[in-house]
Amino acid sequence: MIKGWPVVPERVAVTAAGPDAEVERGDGVTFGYGADALVVIVEAGDRPGGSAVDNANTLILREPLPGVLSRWIHAKNVAGQPLLGFVRTADGCLALGTLRQAVSRYDGMDPWTGELGVLTYAELTWPERLPHDLLDLVRPTPVLPVPGIEWLADVPRDPVGALRSFVTGWYADVPVPPVAPRPAAMRLPSALLAFHDVAAGREDVLGRQDHLTPLDEIEYEDDEPLVTFAAENQGVWWALIDPTEDDPVVWYDGGPDRLRERERLSRFLLQFAVKEAVSSAPFTGFATVDQRTLDRFVADMAPVPLRPMRVPGDPTRLWVTPGLVVEAADVGEDGIWLNVGSRQRSALRPLRSRLDWERFNG
Repeated sequence: MIKGWPVVPERVAVTAAGPDAEVERGDGVTFGYGADALVVIVEAGDRPGGSAVDNANTLILREPLPGVLSRWIHAKNVAGQPLLGFVRTADGCLALGTLRQAVSRYDGMDPWTGELGVLTYAELTWPERLPHDLLDLVRPTPVLPVPGIEWLADVPRDPVGALRSFVTGWYADVPVPPVAPRPAAMRLPSALLAFHDVAAGREDVLGRQDHLTPLDEIEYEDDEPLVTFAAENQGVWWALIDPTEDDPVVWYDGGPDRLRERERLSRFLLQFAVKEAVSSAPFTGFATVDQRTLDRFVADMAPVPLRPMRVPGDPTRLWVTPGLVVEAADVGEDGIWLNVGSRQRSALRPLRSRLDWERFNG
């Protein structure tokens, strides 16, 4: 037992699937299937790109996974069998209990039978969250170097330079292939060209939640002197500029009235990059808070010295600390959506007890 959590030998964990269970092994994970259950045994460790415990009540399965796993999952569901989770530690297999398939992704489906293809990704959850000391045992977090925030000093006088420094520091762990940005189809402001130049080879920089339009696809709107250069991922809004100006005003379309952003293009693009760094971060947290809670949370953090954005809530404000970005969007009666993101899990670790997080994998 580890503080109330049962630990059993691996053979006992496997036989929980039933007598004469079939066993298949993947990268960092073992599966057992029998007459009683489907068993998942994941190895302890922090493997962001592999199968591992991700947070206090979620483990994630990632490719490569055994091809037979899809058939086993289907058979389990048809028979109403449980999915049982374990983590292999030095002391034995820690029992997580019955797991639920919260998210599943399959590659391919038979159009005639509707049978799902090969499982490529799954998020499996269990009800009782692991305490912090036990989470550290099954998912130890290495302390890694984090990017600094020196670029903040350049924001008032050189926002494009600050953008370059932020992007190269934040994505320093991402290999950059020698890819040139697509040529622009028209004359465009230098700040927008600079953004695409620093983003070349780094697809996340161009946005996951919202995204920048490829340079060669930017064109004038019908009967407009403006072009669309960015858009929300579901088409809720799109952003426009006058391409003939050096540092134009940014406008939003998509609502009943065209809305003017507070910062001009050069500073808006820095905000865009910082905000999207949260959306593309592998390690994140989310909570809905009120203003007093937000003020306490960011008291020791550095604000990005720009006027608040209007999306996704008005106001949307940004703070940073080394290796960490914080976004707070005021969405009215629904409160303030607080998102944090980092590319190094250890940068989130000091925050895990600060709030009652709705989602958190630090």
